[in-house]
Amino acid sequence: MCGIAGWLGSLPDGENYTERMVKALHHRGPDGHGIRSWPEATLVHTRLSIIDLSPTGAQPMANEDGTVWTIFNGEIYNHRELRHDLKVRGHVFKGHSDTEVLPHLYEEEGPEFVSKLRGMFALAIYDARTRTLLLARDRFGIKPLFYAPGKDRLSFASEIRPLLELPGIDTRPDKQAIYDFAALFYVPAPETFYVGIRALQPGELLEAQLNRDGVSWKTRTYYLWSITPDPTLTLDQATERANEFLTTAVQRQLESEVPLGSLLSGGIDSSLVSVAAQTALDGELRTFNVRFPEKEYDETWAATAVAEHIGSRHETLDMNGVGGTWEHVTSLLSHAGQPFADTSLFAVNAVCRLMRRHVTVALSGDGGDEGFAGYDSYWRIARIAKLQRLAPPIWRTGAVGLAPLGRLGIVPDSLPQRIRDLAGADNTAIIQALLCWVREEEHKSLCRIADALPLRRLFEPQWEHHLPPGASRLDRLSAHATEVDTRLTLPNDFLFKVDTASMKKSLKVRVPMLDEDLFAFGLSLPHHLKVNGRTCKKVLRTLAERKLPRAVADKPKWGFGIPVDSWVDGDFKVALSDVLLGPSTGLPEFFRPKAYRPIVEAFCQGDAYPGISRQGLYQRAIMLLSIHLALGHGLV
Repeated sequence: MCGIAGWLGSLPDGENYTERMVKALHHRGPDGHGIRSWPEATLVHTRLSIIDLSPTGAQPMANEDGTVWTIFNGEIYNHRELRHDLKVRGHVFKGHSDTEVLPHLYEEEGPEFVSKLRGMFALAIYDARTRTLLLARDRFGIKPLFYAPGKDRLSFASEIRPLLELPGIDTRPDKQAIYDFAALFYVPAPETFYVGIRALQPGELLEAQLNRDGVSWKTRTYYLWSITPDPTLTLDQATERANEFLTTAVQRQLESEVPLGSLLSGGIDSSLVSVAAQTALDGELRTFNVRFPEKEYDETWAATAVAEHIGSRHETLDMNGVGGTWEHVTSLLSHAGQPFADTSLFAVNAVCRLMRRHVTVALSGDGGDEGFAGYDSYWRIARIAKLQRLAPPIWRTGAVGLAPLGRLGIVPDSLPQRIRDLAGADNTAIIQALLCWVREEEHKSLCRIADALPLRRLFEPQWEHHLPPGASRLDRLSAHATEVDTRLTLPNDFLFKVDTASMKKSLKVRVPMLDEDLFAFGLSLPHHLKVNGRTCKKVLRTLAERKLPRAVADKPKWGFGIPVDSWVDGDFKVALSDVLLGPSTGLPEFFRPKAYRPIVEAFCQGDAYPGISRQGLYQRAIMLLSIHLALGHGLV
């Protein structure tokens, strides 16, 4: 994996800023860097060598006559097929890296060449003949790409922090991004925390051109997923096809000239990936899991059971001594480049730090939940759809009856209000309620931003849904949830988290579950092949029953997180209270202190808070800390 950056247009003292960008991206590419400059443009690349370790794999990389140049972060899994076709057309190659196909393919296809790429990528093409810069991001958004447009210059980078090294960038806080972040705990693309910096979206292409009046640019979508369930599929057929697609996907992603391993967490997805990799490598796979001291967070038993079952070379990496100090937490939050409050970031980063001692490339199971309905929300929507058939007065009566039980702790004390919220909700409101960390009522009481666009806009359908005639409400809700999970949460939260945590440690993470064919097949599954009662991911669980120990195949889904109260130390809680509730914080400009003060106090003092779990308090505290840092208190 690598880091890319550069610009098109005017930048006085460009050599100085180039050095700053290289330094800011060093962790993404510690094996070397390359620079190619023209009077009107510069391309910057930092290299983590995986394929073609020789000088012929270095970037920036050009076509035969040096008129088209590229820098690239990611992997193209069909590069061999593309290379063969290009050679037939007369193109000449110097090495065997996947990057080298890009300038030649651009020559043949123009901007549409990105539609032929299979894999994960963020890339830049500079066409010196037309002074045109092209930026593109893969269909899922596995690799990030940010840009800062201006009249005289358009700059770009794999991360936000290199762009903050450049002059003329509008770094004022984006109020809409803060408003959205306070509910989602991530910033949704194309927004970023900064007014002058945007995020390229998954499946999006940016074309910029330098002309007499400066730099003109436009973005467009080159790929958008669609959902077309196949009602003729049987469970046996679906399981066989999933196995075929997964096997092929893993085989595609095993190419490496450096040590490779698999993160075997003990869950179904990572276990199935490890089974396929062990088979393809003929018994030479290295697998790893992380052991937490707290039993309720530890899945070592499942990981070791799978490793013994498949015969991999397994190592358990202990998390002892990896504590949440103030310096550690704030350093990682700052490294994200903008506010981010998915607290599993800390666990993923710890895993990557430990794995990087042994391997440079890691396979993971990310993406299986989105493609095959692995989240609890998929059985919850069935319950909500069923309950909504009842008359509204029955809902209201039920909510009133549950209120005393909530006060006694017999049921979650947020449940009565949740029931009232969902009683008359339409599909979009249901999905929003299930996937937002903060309920709408709490969000409104917290935020002072009065003129923001509503959160609902993010949850409205944007894909094409081709459901069969007579599709049920549940089928439509399921398709809607799948889209939002894939389009919104996956790239902006989960994939951003993995990229941030892994690249900080120069570890390359591959995600076979996000193979295009495998994922498209997941989108073709009707709801009844995804969920059975409260059991989600029906097809992959059926496959797991054939390939894994039964205890692992039947194991309920565990979130990958850290033990909140025992992980962060007492000094952290004291410092958190001091900075978030002290006079120097900028939080009151955007949030009402009377809304967030009691939440911070409850978390730091170890107290219960009505309607919010300890984990929820911790996440809200990290959300506020992320904003505090970004407002000039350390996030640079």
